[in-house]
Amino acid sequence: MEQKFFFFDIDNTLAMWPEGIIPDSAQYCIEELKRQGHKVALATGRIQVDALRFAEMANITNVVADGGHSITVDGELISMIGMNREQCINYLEYLESYNIPWAVTDRNKLGRITPYKQILEWHPDWDVFKTIVDLDFDFHTVEEFYKIYVFFQDGEEEKKDIECMTHKLIRYGEGCVLYEPMEKALGVRQMLEYFGMEQHQAVVFGDGYNDLSMFSPNWLNIAMGNARPELKAKADYVTTDCNKDGILHACRHFGWVK
Repeated sequence: MEQKFFFFDIDNTLAMWPEGIIPDSAQYCIEELKRQGHKVALATGRIQVDALRFAEMANITNVVADGGHSITVDGELISMIGMNREQCINYLEYLESYNIPWAVTDRNKLGRITPYKQILEWHPDWDVFKTIVDLDFDFHTVEEFYKIYVFFQDGEEEKKDIECMTHKLIRYGEGCVLYEPMEKALGVRQMLEYFGMEQHQAVVFGDGYNDLSMFSPNWLNIAMGNARPELKAKADYVTTDCNKDGILHACRHFGWVK
């Protein structure tokens, strides 16, 4: 059998959100695919350091993270780029003109920084993710933007007719919109090139809007049963839900595992 390179989105594809639990059947597939000599990687929108936490749990060492803007090979970060800096600065200036609070992730860490202390009340931290409030923080000094968080109170976005930074909004809890890279195919291609593999050898699994960019006619695209309709429409094959052995069902369908 020809060697394949399998790329798995995390949340609601390889693992069940929000618990982050990998079904036993999916973990079995990961180990069996590796045993047969195939390559396996994560392909996630999470920042690289967060993706590595999950990768360790899943026993995976290759990672496409940051929505395609970073690749990690055998646990070592090979490349990582931020979003378009000029676009980010222009958008933050725009938000400032409307007095809209924001926060940014400006380094490869689990957290964000903001000059707006009210964000802590609107959008609390959780155990591994922290918000740093620095009243003097100046986004103009940031060299790399990895994520931007925008905070709208109920109805404020519509009332003030706030423009979006990108065409697709990702809600990140109540009252928060997240902007992050959504170019997973870029990372997939870079990973394939790194290992000297052809594009037709790639197999990608996904479920969400940020997986739309990862589905390419150049490789095999598999959507979960719980995937967004738009993603299913682009898929070459639709498997069962994440929590209904979707990974195993697809791998058996194509004869990759027994």
